[in-house]
Amino acid sequence: MRYTIYFAILIVLIVAAAVAAAAECPWWSIAVICTLAIACAFLLLHAVATPLSVVQNGIYLLREQDFSSRLRHTGQADADKVVDLYNTLIDSMKAERLKNLEQNRFLKLVVDASPLGIAVCDFNGKIIDTNCAWNNMQSPLLHEAIASVADGTTETRRLADALIVRISKLWFMDSGFRRRFILVERLTEEIASAEKSMFSKTVRTIGHEVNNTLGSVISVLDTMQDVYDSNSLEFNTISSCRNSCINLVNFVHGYADIVKLPPISPETVEPHSLIAALIPTLKGMAPSNIAINYSTPSSHVKVSLDPMLFERGLINIVKNSIESIGDSPNGLELV
Repeated sequence: MRYTIYFAILIVLIVAAAVAAAAECPWWSIAVICTLAIACAFLLLHAVATPLSVVQNGIYLLREQDFSSRLRHTGQADADKVVDLYNTLIDSMKAERLKNLEQNRFLKLVVDASPLGIAVCDFNGKIIDTNCAWNNMQSPLLHEAIASVADGTTETRRLADALIVRISKLWFMDSGFRRRFILVERLTEEIASAEKSMFSKTVRTIGHEVNNTLGSVISVLDTMQDVYDSNSLEFNTISSCRNSCINLVNFVHGYADIVKLPPISPETVEPHSLIAALIPTLKGMAPSNIAINYSTPSSHVKVSLDPMLFERGLINIVKNSIESIGDSPNGLELV
């Protein structure tokens, strides 16, 4: 390197001046040698000072975390090597910093949009950052449930009849130390879906077995009715048993229809027109002691609903009302 050459020349000149002085050479030769030594010393100082200045500037920029500034070449080979190394290092740090910022922003968006309640604690276990789902879940019951869960475990707790949550207390490493974070997941929808699926399966199984059994019983009762006179006590008893079996089959069918409702297909319609079209059918369902009246509304409002499910629901309501009125005189049902 250049400063090593200057240093070697300076040593040679100093030795030469010492030798000339010892040999009592002319004063002017000693002066020339000393002048050359002083010039070499300045060149050596400059060769060492320039890289040091570059290093100091780089340290200053790093201390200020200025990743946008770059060092310029000085024209000195040694200093320019330091400049190139610093600029390459700064480019790498800037790229890594930008990557971390983008990843942190993406992670923040994912956490905020997550249906899980997420809370991050500091090194002392105090919550310092939460997402929207966590803020919406807060309640005294949830705080008690979280406090009762041990670190590093996941437990399911029922906070209320309709609210079940899964709480996880986990940790991650930050600067060589553990930091806790807490996850809270609502399980109400999953459990309700599982219970509904189990209910549907149970109803379908029971309906299948009951229908098969009662089908055989009704067939036998139909055969027995042909044996007895239509006005006899035996015939009436068999007929009553047959009707009870048919009613039970219809009852099971009703439950089966509940668990296999078709998907909703909403349309924008006037409920008035649907009800008006059903009035003849509803009146045909009613016995003589029950009157069904429908009052036409003064204004027609359009709503979004499934016409088929609406008709089925209205027919079931009227049917239940008719069965409730029974044989009461002057029965009246307003639609």
